[in-house]
Amino acid sequence: MDAVVPEDTDVSPSFTMTLHPTVNADGEVDAIEVEAVVTGGLEPGDESFKLMAPVVYVNVQNIANRVTDLKVTDVEGDVSFTIEDDEPVPGGYPYFRHWTAERPVEFPVQISYRALVQPEGGPRGPAFGIRPSAGGISGAGAGFMLVPENAASQNSTLDWDLTAFEKPSVGVTTFGEGAVKVPGPPYNVMQGWIMAGPAEHYPRVDTDSKFHAYWLGDFPFDERAAMAFTSEMYSYFDTYFDHLDPAPDYRVFMRLLDTPPYGGGTALANSFMLSRGPLGKDEVYGESPKSTFVHELLHQWTGSLSGGPIDTNWFSEGLTTYFEYTLPFRAGHISVEEYVDGLNELSRKYYTGRARDWPISDIKKVGFGDDDIRHVPYQRGALYFADLDSRLRKGSGSQYGLHHFLSPLLKARESGELDLTTEAWSKAVSDVLGDDELAFVRSLHTDGETFFPAPDSFGRCVIGERTVLERNGESFEGMRWVPVPGMAPESCFHDD
Repeated sequence: MDAVVPEDTDVSPSFTMTLHPTVNADGEVDAIEVEAVVTGGLEPGDESFKLMAPVVYVNVQNIANRVTDLKVTDVEGDVSFTIEDDEPVPGGYPYFRHWTAERPVEFPVQISYRALVQPEGGPRGPAFGIRPSAGGISGAGAGFMLVPENAASQNSTLDWDLTAFEKPSVGVTTFGEGAVKVPGPPYNVMQGWIMAGPAEHYPRVDTDSKFHAYWLGDFPFDERAAMAFTSEMYSYFDTYFDHLDPAPDYRVFMRLLDTPPYGGGTALANSFMLSRGPLGKDEVYGESPKSTFVHELLHQWTGSLSGGPIDTNWFSEGLTTYFEYTLPFRAGHISVEEYVDGLNELSRKYYTGRARDWPISDIKKVGFGDDDIRHVPYQRGALYFADLDSRLRKGSGSQYGLHHFLSPLLKARESGELDLTTEAWSKAVSDVLGDDELAFVRSLHTDGETFFPAPDSFGRCVIGERTVLERNGESFEGMRWVPVPGMAPESCFHDD
């Protein structure tokens, strides 16, 4: 496959990439061959052309080592590089390999390489690595791509060559199906999910919808029913939240793997991936992971704070987890009993976890090596936001709560009017409630203070009680949630 080189080399900066999955004799995808062209020039002030690829990306190991047959040429011929790796980062967090050209290059520059699939085995973590399944391939751009590091381009095109697959097959990414434009520097093409091959899809191809789903493999639940539910939740969130107007097109990717690491659920912008293995011993056949779908979908609306993603995931993951437990009940998709069971599971995980009082600095060191520890900020963040809803209602004389308070902040963040940092968030809360919210946030989310929310934090139809929780023969001070007798589900939440 030959890359298309523009005839006129005096063109605006751009980056064009074509992905060509290859299939071995057993009919399994074994690699993605990449052909790319960079036009235009380098970022102002740079003199040496540079490439980059992850060595480790969110616990996916040796990504750069699986970039083979790298060839870079310009009008002068082959380009040679010096190679340097960043210092490794503990916890499975990303660090990169950098290629620096040994001579000045003349644009256009052609790049080709072969990215091998992630082998089975290795540590657990999100599904960023490219893995074969059901005759296709899926993963994330960051799990295999090598891209220009300092090209001036702010406009990328990503396309597919699907000749290795029988028809019908798809080539789809977070950014759309088939050939797509990706605004921003070349690095942005790495920040999306990819899937190619004989994937199933929802809804039908001829359906006009902002919600799309694609999957490889035969799941132990009804995929179309699960995606119909997820599509319904997408519509509900679009109505419940008002800061994304309009809400963007959304894509779900699912893959079933035969061998570990299996992955789990992970969101990127406008999309999420569910990656899983065969039916587990504790799973019920036919029961889809609705809470996972809801959680990952919600990230589209909750977003994040500015700052380090781990230091601030009490907000991004905590707020998402809070809504994961409350909105399906509010939307009528689960019963009071299921709601209470979910809240008690949330409490059990937090209060009986060995890292419940760990500071974020210690949690960050463990990283993806222990999911129970990694998820503590999710849990205490959810309890924090539930308690904040109660505090806001008390402070406003029951006039409004968290939903009303969030709306203008999220709109200002979305428009760029507000850089929503931890400090900005805390000031907004303090301006309403009068207390030193920043000190509280740092004590809870940075230092790891064990936290007990107000009894009415999760609505009027449940009440929290201090209790002793048991786990593996140990006792822990915690909370349990019980239904309020005679309270109708529709009366649980205030309307604000």
